Amino acid sequence: MIMKMINRLQDYPWGSKHFLQDLLGLEKTGPLAELWMGIHPRGMSQVELKGRAPLDLKDYIGNDPDAVLGSSVHQNFGNLPYLLKLLAAGEPLSIQAHPSKGQAEAGFAYENEQGIPLDGFNRNYKDDNHKPEIICALGDYWAMKGFRSPLQILSYFSSWCPESLQPLLFSESAEDESLFLKSFFISLMNLKEPQLSELLTAALSWCALQEDDACHWVLKLQDKYPGDRGILAPLYLNTLCLKEGEALYLPAGELHAYLEGFGVELMANSDNVLRGGLTQKYMDIGELEKILRFESADITRIVPERSADGTGVYKTDSREFELVALDCDGSSLSLEAGYPVSILIVVQGGLTLREAVESVSLSPGESCFLSYSDSPRIIEGSGKAFIARIPLP
Repeated sequence: MIMKMINRLQDYPWGSKHFLQDLLGLEKTGPLAELWMGIHPRGMSQVELKGRAPLDLKDYIGNDPDAVLGSSVHQNFGNLPYLLKLLAAGEPLSIQAHPSKGQAEAGFAYENEQGIPLDGFNRNYKDDNHKPEIICALGDYWAMKGFRSPLQILSYFSSWCPESLQPLLFSESAEDESLFLKSFFISLMNLKEPQLSELLTAALSWCALQEDDACHWVLKLQDKYPGDRGILAPLYLNTLCLKEGEALYLPAGELHAYLEGFGVELMANSDNVLRGGLTQKYMDIGELEKILRFESADITRIVPERSADGTGVYKTDSREFELVALDCDGSSLSLEAGYPVSILIVVQGGLTLREAVESVSLSPGESCFLSYSDSPRIIEGSGKAFIARIPLP
């Protein structure tokens, strides 16, 4: 079946004041950060049913999970394993990383044993799942992803770091990448006053004289988070701007932050986040150290691979999800019988989906849930959309 969805908006303070408002045709002047599509309890979607009140998507699936999800997805995951979002960052999000599946299971069990409430300020693990994710830009999208190489970090910091602080931050040789990155990052996270203020003052003075994207972001972050050690992150994390249609994949244990822009985000269904700066929320540096991968990251801008049905597929190593791009020019496109359980969101123009005698028409910002089906679906219209689905075999 094809069912139109009713989705939850999240108005976090870092949200944009125009991206989602413009897409959805809303007059709201405050920030809107995310539109959630899935079964997460903090943002449960509903599906519209003919002649009945809307039903929570989790309940709809639960009525007949084999039929809705397909027996293979039900057997392997138990429920819909992904969460799809539109993410509108008007201001930088926190520096963060996500645990692996094993780390999440262990951390969740431990915090339950300790009696830490799920909504407690000092709670790290809200569930027992990992949270790999992909973000695809709908326009220019600034982000930080993974550690720079030791030589790049030294190149930046040696230009301005006070000599008295260099032994505190750079006690390990750059030849051992993992040890260098771990020692540097943990030393920075634990740096006390007055050394921290001395370090930040020197960095800001130097960055103000540079014409460099990383330095530009150091200054912008200082404006938003004055005195936060996380403002130095552009100098030790890869800082980049995605162009429309480019995507980043964030695996477990990789430090990252979204800085500014509008994108489509797809992730495993989890809310586990460990933070490392640019936030007033709880930061557990000891636990963050346990889950981080202390290795320099290659910046791979993922572009869609054209498939036989005319869609573009963003390939990652995730088992739970796959992001698919549709660019329809008025001709019809077919999703073959046996297509996996999916969510489709329109981001431009208008599309109509048909299955037998059923049809659903969608405008920008509207989405539909496509249960597993033995029948083909036809997509017609002119517009752009994204599909979240289980990876095809």
